[in-house]
Amino acid sequence: MIRINGSLTIDDVVAVARRHEPVELGSAARTRIAESRRAVEEIAASDRRVYGVNTGLGDLQDVSVPCEDLRALQRNLLRSHAASVGDPLPTDAVRAAMLARANGLAVGASGVRVELVKRLLALLNEGVHPVVPGEGSTDDLGAAAHIGLVLMGEGRAEFDGERLPADRALAAAGIDPLDPAAKEGLAVVSGTPVMTGLLALSIADAERLVRSADLAGAWTFELLGEAPSAFAERVIDVRPHEGQADSARNLRRLIGDAPEADSRMTQDPLSLRCIPQVHGSAREQLAFARRIAETELQSATDNPLVFPDGETFSCGNFNGQQVAVAADALAAAVQKLGRASERRANKLVSDADDLAAFLAADPGLESGMMIAHYTAAGLVADLETRGPASGGSVTVSGGQEDVHSLGTIAARRLADAVASVRRVLAVELLCAARRTQLDGADLPDPLAAAATELDGTVELPLTDVALGPKIDETAALLASGRLTESVRASGTELA
Repeated sequence: MIRINGSLTIDDVVAVARRHEPVELGSAARTRIAESRRAVEEIAASDRRVYGVNTGLGDLQDVSVPCEDLRALQRNLLRSHAASVGDPLPTDAVRAAMLARANGLAVGASGVRVELVKRLLALLNEGVHPVVPGEGSTDDLGAAAHIGLVLMGEGRAEFDGERLPADRALAAAGIDPLDPAAKEGLAVVSGTPVMTGLLALSIADAERLVRSADLAGAWTFELLGEAPSAFAERVIDVRPHEGQADSARNLRRLIGDAPEADSRMTQDPLSLRCIPQVHGSAREQLAFARRIAETELQSATDNPLVFPDGETFSCGNFNGQQVAVAADALAAAVQKLGRASERRANKLVSDADDLAAFLAADPGLESGMMIAHYTAAGLVADLETRGPASGGSVTVSGGQEDVHSLGTIAARRLADAVASVRRVLAVELLCAARRTQLDGADLPDPLAAAATELDGTVELPLTDVALGPKIDETAALLASGRLTESVRASGTELA
């Protein structure tokens, strides 16, 4: 059981979003939420003007809304803002967003009713998942509004494996629709829950990815490398980046301790020699992104903020620039993991020496792994056409909203990058496995354990076969964590 109290970790997000761990609202959070709500109700009953409570929105902020229309304002807000388009976000991303929104509201500075937060948690616990189109949000407004629609019984939701009108999905789950009270529609859409939920899931995936990259790089190095002293502790100690040290340590554990000095001045290609530096950089960006994401998960990212003493602040806490920059930086590091892996795959298929060309059993009649490498090259080339989002912006709402983070775009691109690079690593691993088959090489025990796990999951005969499904099967193995777990089970711990 995950308890919502205003504190939340990435591990909690993964547990709820992917393993459907049940969620409950903590008592301290209930108290904070209720105290903030009382302040909003006092404002709504007074002549005091507060943005989004009794005024129009965006450039319509100077329009006053009478007390009898405050609920209609919130309903209209959710309907008008639900303007995202395109393919729906994955279910785990929607669940992560709902959890992030609930926890942000639990900080107690948004002025919503306890009932709203409980209703979000009911959607999670009963498996009612709003259909949230993934494109068209400059920040989270549009995507989050689609979640708000379902709370009202409008829009569409997935329930029990079927997409239904939201009112039917709620009825099937035994959940009553919510009629949003003053400020509640704005509190649902204002903030960073969608981009933060996406970032949190991608961090979890990328942490597993970089460990898999160390494994793939070590296997390729074992087959092609000549100078493991590049990974020696003495080398790493004089440039003490923590991520670089962790990857170098993994390499030493996977292929055996490196000698302290070379007996000859052999230098391996950079894609082999610089594995700790390239992979370590991704680890450093992961640490940065984790700090940003977990801070954001525990924050009130609303506008305006309403405190229990009645003070209200129009502010910029909803701006997702920190999330956008973290997602872009991590995406760049992940992309470079993919490029390094693609280069190593190229060497596995091209530098065959006395082995069959392109790792084919009968070159000419068969093409072996030639086109698998094309796939890796194409995946990385596609990523390299996508620039960072966080440096851009748009101006909307009559010029009132003139700087946007584009954080949701950055977070979606990061998720795409992780998925693509996972397939690139799958190509490298399949090429390494085929080369090991042809070479008859004896692998160190940790790599042998990984080879056994891969062979037991993905059948790769020496003859030509359709490689697309094999790549996807291997990528799924990496996503599951079973390949690196097989190394741990053999007695080798990986950072």
